[in-house]
Amino acid sequence: MQVRFLHGALPPALDRTLKQQSLSVPTVERVHYILEQAVEQLKEFRQLLLVGAQAPVAYFAAPGKNAVLTSPECEIHTLASPYEDSARALEALAAALSLDGTQPAGAKAERPVLSSGHVTLQGLAAAIGALLPENTIVVDESMTSGRGLMAATRGAPPHDWLANTGGSIGIALPLAVGAAIACPDRRVLCLTADGSAMYTAQALWTMAREGLNVTTVVFANRAYAVLKREFSYLGVGDPGPRALDMFEIGRPDLDWVCLAKGMGVPGKRVTSLDAFTKALREGFESQGPMLIEVPL
Repeated sequence: MQVRFLHGALPPALDRTLKQQSLSVPTVERVHYILEQAVEQLKEFRQLLLVGAQAPVAYFAAPGKNAVLTSPECEIHTLASPYEDSARALEALAAALSLDGTQPAGAKAERPVLSSGHVTLQGLAAAIGALLPENTIVVDESMTSGRGLMAATRGAPPHDWLANTGGSIGIALPLAVGAAIACPDRRVLCLTADGSAMYTAQALWTMAREGLNVTTVVFANRAYAVLKREFSYLGVGDPGPRALDMFEIGRPDLDWVCLAKGMGVPGKRVTSLDAFTKALREGFESQGPMLIEVPL
């Protein structure tokens, strides 16, 4: 039996089921942002354990679409609510299953191999997975550009991952500030996009003022890509010129290197995987904040 997406006593039926099955630990996967992909991803599961989380639903509602991601046959159990001690709940589960001291099945994951050449999303994810320092706090709002990051960082040293909550646009930069202030002895990697970062760009000034060890990567796709996709779900056809103008970022294009410099954060624009790898390594080794703009 596989236990994926873990979210006090267990319900008796579930307790018996878990104790009767051998456990294997698969690759930890991120629930897909796109509704149809998430439904396909979760369709096989008939029991879901929630630890410090609520049942998975789509980020946004859309006419004629069911926002629930799990199968109707899936039975959902809450091991610990968001307001309870998740770590203690998992420890109790491990003890109940006599898993203390056991090692997960399967081969140990390795860091990915660095790529070179033109920028690709797979190459960017590989660079992050290959270079991520131990104990890093990753703040991730790369909604459309970072879908492969969790798989690519599977073999990296232990680290924490703070994801976008509830579709809140612009959370990454201020969340990175909070993480760096709370844990000054740890490196913070902030992953955002040009549209999202424009909501909270002033956080760069705070990073500079406080000398925070935050390396920010801005994926500059020159669009509010999430909003474009959500518009397509409304079933009203292609956006007209006025709506399209609100979804695209340009006229003029944003210059994140200059924006960062103006607020006291050194920045670099990279146009190849080799340059991105070099800049990311410099960011991880530097004292204080740094920004890397990646045009896509």
